[in-house]
Amino acid sequence: MTDEQPRLYGELAGWFQLLTAPASYVEEADFYRRTLVEACDGPPRTVLELGSGGGNNASHLKRHFELTLVDRSPQMLEVSRCSTPSAGTWSATCATFG
Repeated sequence: MTDEQPRLYGELAGWFQLLTAPASYVEEADFYRRTLVEACDGPPRTVLELGSGGGNNASHLKRHFELTLVDRSPQMLEVSRCSTPSAGTWSATCATFG
């Protein structure tokens, strides 16, 4: 296994949302929201998203939960920070896997 990440998640991360826009994730994020709510005894307040990438799901989920986003790519977390700057509580951290 290599530690090398795809160029899209590194040097080309700034182009990520031109290829996959947050608006395209409305239905997916709603599915995750409903699944989380149904799986919990009470309304969930916080969500940990591992492998959050550019934050496309987080851009929708932040209205419902306090989010912690984790990704191995600091460049993708920066994309996420830029795409979800307000309307919700979230933090992001870079993690090393493997």
